Amino acid sequence: MKIKINDIPKDGMELSESQDAGALDLARDDLRFVSPISISAFITRDKDEAYVRLTAKGKLEITCARCLSPYSIDFKRDFDLSYDLKGKTSLDLTEDIRQEIILEYPLKPLCRQDCKGLCQVCGKNLNEGSCGHKPDTLKWNGIER
Repeated sequence: MKIKINDIPKDGMELSESQDAGALDLARDDLRFVSPISISAFITRDKDEAYVRLTAKGKLEITCARCLSPYSIDFKRDFDLSYDLKGKTSLDLTEDIRQEIILEYPLKPLCRQDCKGLCQVCGKNLNEGSCGHKPDTLKWNGIER
């Protein structure tokens, strides 16, 4: 999102656009946007400072950190940015938008709060039912039956 500083009126301006997640380099192995990212911004200017209020929305497909099952969530975050305008004729918000979105990624994504994960013996998804293995049969140095 690029803005010419002289185009910003005194009472501010609104902008909106859709960005492809690939163009922002946002994909990871365990997380990806499955829809374009909708970005809306309100920009105000005060002398040599610009203030930007951003909202980014999109649909994420994430891999659960416990059971490794994919699930989807709606992503919506608000960001506030400020810029020193001295000596500049335009602003490019693209990299700041990218970084703010990445900072909002979940650290340990869970398909649900009570996700049971995978069996440490056979790898079965325990959210789908028990596999018959007992957790107390596991030892630090290996698996015992």
